[in-house]
Amino acid sequence: MEIHTKRLLLQKYNASDFEAFCDIVCSDEVMLNISGKGNSIEVAKEKFEWVLNTNQENQYYGLYKVLLLETNKVIGFAKITPFEEDCYEIGYALLPPFWRKGFTAEMINSLTNRCIEYLSDKKIMAIVNVENTASLKALEKCNYTVYEETEFKGASCYLLEFKN
Repeated sequence: MEIHTKRLLLQKYNASDFEAFCDIVCSDEVMLNISGKGNSIEVAKEKFEWVLNTNQENQYYGLYKVLLLETNKVIGFAKITPFEEDCYEIGYALLPPFWRKGFTAEMINSLTNRCIEYLSDKKIMAIVNVENTASLKALEKCNYTVYEETEFKGASCYLLEFKN
């Protein structure tokens, strides 16, 4: 299922999207606050197989390429995935030329709305590196609040929950 916003189209990744996926997840700049550095091609291939399997198995959540409607070019990725029992995580990343243009809030709102529509009995949350103040501010503007500071995958992070 696609997710439409004013300026973006979120489409689940399919087998022909590896190059676009790799442009994002292999970028050191994009992945700095997600995993500390970009992934190798080998790791990206493994992750992409998981992405394709997740997308095939699930109708209402998964991993999406983010296209700019104006150009139909991939500018990032977004996700809705199970995190814990009764909880779904939203996540996102954009290529640097698209930072600070309001796209992050647009993605957050669209992912949150998808969760509310199809996964309404579940908590909606996000994980943000404590150094990623731009993402933290975007989430807070979209009604997410910090409920815990913790370590996740070796980095200090905030766990945020959507408050309707």
